[in-house]
Amino acid sequence: MTNREETEELTRDLLFDGELSIWQRKTGYRFGLDALLLATDLPDIPEDATVVDLGAGQGAVGLTVAHRYPHVQVIAVERQDSLLELLHRNIDENEFGNVEVVAGDLRDSRDIFDPHCADLVLANPPYFRTGSRRPSPIRERAEARHELHGDLTDFVAAAAYVLDQRGWLQMFTPPMRMTDALAAADPTDLSPVSLRFFHPHRHRDAYLIQYRWRRGGAPDFAVRAPLYIYREEGIYSQEVARRIQRERR
Repeated sequence: MTNREETEELTRDLLFDGELSIWQRKTGYRFGLDALLLATDLPDIPEDATVVDLGAGQGAVGLTVAHRYPHVQVIAVERQDSLLELLHRNIDENEFGNVEVVAGDLRDSRDIFDPHCADLVLANPPYFRTGSRRPSPIRERAEARHELHGDLTDFVAAAAYVLDQRGWLQMFTPPMRMTDALAAADPTDLSPVSLRFFHPHRHRDAYLIQYRWRRGGAPDFAVRAPLYIYREEGIYSQEVARRIQRERR
């Protein structure tokens, strides 16, 4: 997936044939393939769209979008100071002029955003409920993977507030959070559009679900064809390989 350089505390991962670099801490929160998958299969948005990345971390999702869709404006929202430091570093190193950082808590979206300002919201929320399992002793990892500062309802509510008419929310959860995710969207005016299940291999259970909702969407719903990550041991499927190679729109 990447080439890698490292210092005593950080690694610098080179994505898309070295065209995008992401610094991250060796012992902190580290992005995975799911971040790249979230950022490389986008719904139909205007060429000059505004894309909000909720819980941006060190920027893997938002900066991938900024790289592959250079005409969009990306707004990256992050609350952890240590990740904000890396996010700014990664924006500067990649010389992105189309990425804005909002240092704040997504639960305060009504204070930090104007309503209806985004065409697309991307979110990869913490996978685990508070108390469901022991969090990592490393703060960056614990706060990224456990609902210590906001749950699925908060993510969906923030998206519903910032999305314009016909805007999209695309989000991931593990299958065990599917009912929570659907329930979180139920009180909003976002209409479910599709689900897609991601499987490690053709004969393995799904480990991730991609959701799409739309404000003002038609009352249609699709379960998309599954995505298989590997076609054989250690070799990505054709779709995954295409999506993590060099490609710009």
